[in-house]
Amino acid sequence: HQDNKDRLSDSTTGADSLLDVSSEADQQDLLLLMQAKIASLTLHNKELQDKLQERTPREVDSTAEFYSTQTEFEQTADRQNEFLAQELKSTLNATQIQEKLTSPSEVKMKHLQEDLKDVQRKLENSEAKKKHIEAQVQTRVPETDRLNSTDISENGSDLNLKFQETQNRYEEAVKDVLNVQRQMKLGPVSSESEETSSDLSSLKVTCGEVEMLKQELKRALEESERQKEKVRELQKKFEEREQNVASKLSVEECEEMKNSYCSVIDNINQEKALLIERYKEGQEEIKRLQDKLTNQMQLESSAEAGEMKDAMHRMIDELNRQLSELSQLYKEAQTELEDYRKRKTVDDIALEYIPRDEHEKLMQVTTSLKYKAENELSEVKSQYTKVLDEAEELKQLLDAQKQNSLPITEHRQVMNALRNTVKEMEEEINELKGLLTNKESEVRNLQKELLEEKAVINEAMVPKATYEKLQSTLESEVSVLSSKLKDVIQEKDAMQLRNEVLHLREEKEGMHTLLEAKEQEVIALQQKYHKAQEDLLEMKRYSETSSKLEEDKDKKINEMSKEVSKLKEALNSLSQLSYSTSAPKRQSQQLEALQQQVKQLQNQLAETKKQHQEIVSVYRMHLLYAVQGQMDEDVQKVLKQILSMCKSQSQKK
Repeated sequence: HQDNKDRLSDSTTGADSLLDVSSEADQQDLLLLMQAKIASLTLHNKELQDKLQERTPREVDSTAEFYSTQTEFEQTADRQNEFLAQELKSTLNATQIQEKLTSPSEVKMKHLQEDLKDVQRKLENSEAKKKHIEAQVQTRVPETDRLNSTDISENGSDLNLKFQETQNRYEEAVKDVLNVQRQMKLGPVSSESEETSSDLSSLKVTCGEVEMLKQELKRALEESERQKEKVRELQKKFEEREQNVASKLSVEECEEMKNSYCSVIDNINQEKALLIERYKEGQEEIKRLQDKLTNQMQLESSAEAGEMKDAMHRMIDELNRQLSELSQLYKEAQTELEDYRKRKTVDDIALEYIPRDEHEKLMQVTTSLKYKAENELSEVKSQYTKVLDEAEELKQLLDAQKQNSLPITEHRQVMNALRNTVKEMEEEINELKGLLTNKESEVRNLQKELLEEKAVINEAMVPKATYEKLQSTLESEVSVLSSKLKDVIQEKDAMQLRNEVLHLREEKEGMHTLLEAKEQEVIALQQKYHKAQEDLLEMKRYSETSSKLEEDKDKKINEMSKEVSKLKEALNSLSQLSYSTSAPKRQSQQLEALQQQVKQLQNQLAETKKQHQEIVSVYRMHLLYAVQGQMDEDVQKVLKQILSMCKSQSQKK
């Protein structure tokens, strides 16, 4: 099984390299052969299941065997429902891809990937059915009263041979898939015309495949209904058999049954783990491909198509949600049955059967769940048919719109071409008008000259020979003038072209100069930015030094305040002494001097505090401006002076 899993993973990774495929007809033939082989394998597995189901009424003799067959049939029904859900998703994905994809290469790639995924799903389903049949063969308990050991061994050997045949066919199918992938990788690249024809054929083939999938869906639904009818028949037979049962199972048989069930459950859990891993790998690949599709479709989709696709996505999400609810209900019923079966111990089975009331309740619960599932399935079918009808109507409307209307790109191209032609015609008309005015002026001048010459001729009659000579000379002059006119017109056109070329060159040079100026501005801004960063660093250093200076000032202020307090105390003591003793004039003078010194010191303290606060506020304001990138030249100069002073002080220290 691990080899098959590796092959399937290789096949999924190889599906990404299918962009260079050209000969699609041969590849589609190979895929059809593969699908036919898989269908034959599924039919063979179904025949084996039918044979086992024919044996079950003869072998079933106890309640435990009935529950085992019931759970097995529920597992098969659950797998069939999962297969139906996968087919629904595949059909809906196919319709979505047909509506979304516009370019032929993407259509080709997605159809080939879908074909490979269908092949892999069918192979996985055939493998799951094979494992299920093996589990059924292993879990069958022989009935000692009716079947002999020789018959059982013969049937087991026949089944083993059939399983080996199916396994060999499965390996052959996997090899064919790998060969198909190699041929796809080695296929030559075709020309553009062949790609367009192959794209049309691939679209037709995909439509046919969608119809085939619909037919397979109907067949699978009919088969699920048949399976349900068989389950009902088995329930009826079980009820009849339960009425006829008189003896109970022995303890040894119950232990054997329990051991067999445990082994079967372990095998099923292992198979479930493998299937879950494969399912996760498939989901990751599907997500990756869907991400690619969405990234490509977002560039190509229009507004109307987006609304239609959103509506289709909503309907598909609702259908998927209903399918997930159905599968959850089915799984809940299965888990309830398994939990109930696990709760029963060997002693309970040996002592007594399940009470009839509990059995009837369980049967009612299961039947109600089945009827609910059937009703929900019918609702899902009806909704699915409605969605398919709506999708077909939308496709028809889209086809009609496509046939009746041109694409937007072509319409824009045509409009742009017409506008360009109109502009060119207008320019030519303006040039012709200018030429007409010039020629009209020349004709007027010539007419004037002719009139003057006629007047001269009338005044002085010239002989006929001279007249003919003059006429010939005039005609030659006219021809020369006309040729000169043509040359002048050509030169004028050439000069216009030269002027346009020179104008374009000048514009190009101007653009280059602008680019160079912008680059120089960018370099200057970068230099300013670096300078500002350096200034900020220096300001930070200066702030650190200024904080130290502030601390020193605070210390000095504290010392001064202490001295002031001492002086006040001294004054108080002196005043007390003056009151107690008659102090002389010197003491009063000293007191006044000390009071004046105290006042001066207090004023100095207040002024220093104000200056300190003003310096701090200005410093903070400039720091904020510097952080915001707003600094005047004067401020920069002052900051540089301060920094240079700080550096000189640090060097002196």
